[in-house]
Amino acid sequence: MNHFFVEFGEYQASVCEWGDKSNPQIICFHGLGSTKLSFIEMAEFLKDKYHVVSFDLPGHGKTPNFEKDEDYGASHLTNWVVALLEHIGKETFHIVAHSWGASVALHYAAERPEKVNKMVLLDGGYHHGKMNADYFAQLYKHAKEGDCPPRSLEEEITHYENDFDEYVFDSKEAFIQSEKRAYSRWSPLIERAVYDLMREEDSKVKWHATGYTARGVIKFQYTVYKTLKSHKIKSDILLLYCDLPHNYLKIRELQIAEFKKHIDITTKFYKDTGHLMHWDRPEEIAEDVLKWFI
Repeated sequence: MNHFFVEFGEYQASVCEWGDKSNPQIICFHGLGSTKLSFIEMAEFLKDKYHVVSFDLPGHGKTPNFEKDEDYGASHLTNWVVALLEHIGKETFHIVAHSWGASVALHYAAERPEKVNKMVLLDGGYHHGKMNADYFAQLYKHAKEGDCPPRSLEEEITHYENDFDEYVFDSKEAFIQSEKRAYSRWSPLIERAVYDLMREEDSKVKWHATGYTARGVIKFQYTVYKTLKSHKIKSDILLLYCDLPHNYLKIRELQIAEFKKHIDITTKFYKDTGHLMHWDRPEEIAEDVLKWFI
């Protein structure tokens, strides 16, 4: 794995890559709260056949955050990605994208359809913020805020601001132990990726992304059905989705059905798998990626 920074205009981004640059290229887009290294295990399965490139989106990992909430909106963020991929992308490439990153990648594919060959979306791209919130508002109408999934844009912003900004530890080891309890499996490569989720500040170990960044991203997720020009996307798209936690499966299926009204996709369901599905099932998902990109 090779890590480097790219400067473009007034911005810079942290990037890593695996494999031979002469091979066909895969560009990876991580989700909210993740970093470029979330694809570290998958890249090990893909690097013999592909040049795999992953980058930190704004406000994540080692890439600086945007200064204003609205900069995380579709237009500005898409332009940022377009400018970055002019530096790190080949003439054409495939895309693998997770969660929020899938929404960002779809906006890119609509803006630069000639650049994108095929796409694999990992439980993302179909998310409809208001539809999701309305579903849980009906399901948990009598629950207290914080005792159920977010039921509005405001509740979701509050949830992520607290989740990110209050995740503070006295040591890296304490951070690692907390993360170990959060995942279904562990490996040396996952541990390497988890170290990338840390930042040190005021003699404390904190989550790499801030509530400020999360707020901008969540606002973006509530606008994607209005901002995505899906008719401009020319790529063949495979969406992999999952069932955990179980109370999210029905709303996932409803959102995917709505998504299919706007864009032609192939879907595959992963049972007993969580949202960070490429950490739960890296080898199987890498196999699906290899088959789809043939």
